Amino acid sequence: MSGTAARREQASLFSALNLWGLGYVFAGVVLATLAAWPVYDAPRALIVGIVGGLIGMAAAVLARMLRWGTLLAAVLAAAAYVVVVVPLAIPSALSSPPAFFGGLRDAVLGVVLGWKQILTLKPPLGEYQAVLIPFLVVVLFGAFVSALLVLGRSSRRSTFAVIVVSAMSVFGIAFGATGTSAPVVLLGFTLPAPREWLIGVAVFLIALVFLVGASRLRRSRALRAVAAHNITRRATPAWLSIRRHLLSAGLIVVALVAGLAIAPAAAGWSDRSVLRDEVEPMIVVQQQPSPLGEYRSWFTADRADETVVKIDGDPGDVERIRIATLDAYDGQDFHISADDRFTRLPRAAAAGESRVELDITVGDAYSGIWVPTPSGLAQAPTFSGSRADALADGFHVDDGGDTAITIADAPGGAAGLVPGDRYRVLVDAPGKPASLTDVQGGDSLLDADQHPALAEWADMQELPRTGAGFLELIERLRARGYLSHALLDDEAAAAWIADLKAKEGYSFAPSYAGHSSARIEELFTSLVDQQRRAGADATPQMLVAAVGDDEQFATAAALLAQLWGLESRVVLGARLPAAAEVPGIPACDTVCTGSNMTAWVEVRASGGDWVAVDVTPQFSQLPSLITEGEQLPEHPTVPEQPHSEALDPPQAQSDSHDGEVPPEPVASDALAVVLFIARIVGLSLLTLALLLLPLIVLLVVKRHRSKARRTAPDPEVRLVGAWEELADLYVDHEIPMATAGTRVQSASGAERPAAERLARVVDQAVFAPYPPDEAEAEHAWGIVDEERQALRAEQSRWSALRSRLRLRSFLARIAPTRRIAFGSRHLALGTLALAGARRQEEDA
Repeated sequence: MSGTAARREQASLFSALNLWGLGYVFAGVVLATLAAWPVYDAPRALIVGIVGGLIGMAAAVLARMLRWGTLLAAVLAAAAYVVVVVPLAIPSALSSPPAFFGGLRDAVLGVVLGWKQILTLKPPLGEYQAVLIPFLVVVLFGAFVSALLVLGRSSRRSTFAVIVVSAMSVFGIAFGATGTSAPVVLLGFTLPAPREWLIGVAVFLIALVFLVGASRLRRSRALRAVAAHNITRRATPAWLSIRRHLLSAGLIVVALVAGLAIAPAAAGWSDRSVLRDEVEPMIVVQQQPSPLGEYRSWFTADRADETVVKIDGDPGDVERIRIATLDAYDGQDFHISADDRFTRLPRAAAAGESRVELDITVGDAYSGIWVPTPSGLAQAPTFSGSRADALADGFHVDDGGDTAITIADAPGGAAGLVPGDRYRVLVDAPGKPASLTDVQGGDSLLDADQHPALAEWADMQELPRTGAGFLELIERLRARGYLSHALLDDEAAAAWIADLKAKEGYSFAPSYAGHSSARIEELFTSLVDQQRRAGADATPQMLVAAVGDDEQFATAAALLAQLWGLESRVVLGARLPAAAEVPGIPACDTVCTGSNMTAWVEVRASGGDWVAVDVTPQFSQLPSLITEGEQLPEHPTVPEQPHSEALDPPQAQSDSHDGEVPPEPVASDALAVVLFIARIVGLSLLTLALLLLPLIVLLVVKRHRSKARRTAPDPEVRLVGAWEELADLYVDHEIPMATAGTRVQSASGAERPAAERLARVVDQAVFAPYPPDEAEAEHAWGIVDEERQALRAEQSRWSALRSRLRLRSFLARIAPTRRIAFGSRHLALGTLALAGARRQEEDA
């Protein structure tokens, strides 16, 4: 290309029409960024949106300046993405070289997997891990494609930019929260979802302005070209101009009115559904045994005094640390409901006066997927240690933020936390606790026919079905129960028995583990029988009959609440010093051991908050069986408990691996470093291979096409194939050659001697009275090979590579009737000139 032609090309690139199109693309990027703000609610999202959009536009402009094809332009955009993604979307990965390579890996994988990650997080996402990658992909590549379309010479292509620009704004709506923005009242009219409405109308308006403006600019450019040829034209009637303006204004008014009319109706059609509602995270909760079923394992001799968690920091008013919240009961155990949804929790909050920061270390007595945390997590925990990244990646919380898990792989084939893991939590300080006293019971949520003894005992208490009545019911249940964590008074139970004896002179009573409906019915049957035998005038001491611990009594309390129409659930965890003291299970301060583990029931109050109710039974009054009508002495003595030999029951299964010896590492530190470096190199090579794969496929396909033409069995087909090969070669090298007319006529337009020679050879062979032979076919392909070498010699290596990677020869075959781009302007000029000449004749 000559210097004059290059300057003309550059001038046309920055014409008013192209600048108008780029302005439209940038406006679309701004709207897409505003639409995505509620998804992230972080200043970094604004930077990613604006800067990413500008980078995509710059890549498109550079590709057009260099006159690159679509494929090379896409490679340029992909390279720009790889260069900017870490500092722009994952700045935390700049802390060290390993972190940088990890961020680069996330950037590549995030193109495919990042969408699911943001769907498994609760908005706002902040800058958590790599959640900004999908948004960067949308704005960078969306702006890139849109800019390529508006910079094209075809007006038809530029209109497709409207679809791409509009789609960028859909990201913030589709990946946003389930609820829409709060309605606003304007002039007595309620507008639901005002943010979504404004974004939608703005997207429509900028598209309309772009299309109208682009049309006027093209018309103005064509008229200037006509004037340059000294062709006069009749002035446009004033009423036509007025009609165009009125039509544009009418479209705007229709859009606004339609939006106002449709928004209220659409808001009431159904609940808003977004992509976030359709994705379930990969969790292993349903594969775990019930934590409540393993409650008694905390009180065995080897775990009662072992550390479960160590807490550093001032918990303030935080009363409890939770391990698991169990909200479903199937008659066998309490567990996490299958309908519960676990999501990731971003790390975007900051410490403040209304928040409590605690450092938690996992002790030797604990392991598993459940993450002990207080309620009200403000952000995802900050894990530390060698497993920090894996634990953070596997961290999830349920919808209410009451149960936290991590499904990271652990040594020995397990999952979750192991002794020594550390993490820092930031929780919202608890407010004023809700009250159950004003709660009214409703229709029973429990099938009383499946729990007859429980229902009978509740009826025998003659209490009102209210929150206050429920609290009194639980107090009676605790007072008539007796604390016991074991079936046998043996060495395994010695620790907790000695602890209770030191407090109240405890006497052991055996009790079975489990919290199935049969076990709970057995507990209530003993209470019903004891109350019936003791009579109406029985003292509280005479009514003590149920032996068990928090496992049975928490289940019993939760089922009683459901019997009275109150929502309930069971929580496993430990009490902290701010909680009310409960005899039998002490609160823990800085170190929580197995003997501090407890279970309680939570009941939903009128305002929707959950209220904790402790259920641990008393242990000062030993149960005694009485016959009907028997009166116990006023000051009964505690009978001696004879020691009996019995076979040990089978130990309950546990997901704890405290007794397991972790396997010795099989690789030395040096080998670990080598493996780490090899992994990084392998990922880098894989990334490079993925980026180059489209180019490799294109080269292979072109080579296969050429080979198929050269090796055709018929010499005549090979001759025609040689001509097609040369034509495709010229298209990829941007050598103009007319597609109409004979081969000789087309070749003369290319102004290449080889084309004219090949055209004559092919025409003579094809139209000869006898079929062409092998020598003629070989001669034709020899001309093609010589021309290919000549073209390669005329170009630099980079230009030759660009030509080999162009898609134009394929596109020309797909749409053979399409005119060459550089001829469209002359066609438009000719049409306008003819129209101007006719108007001159009419005026004359």
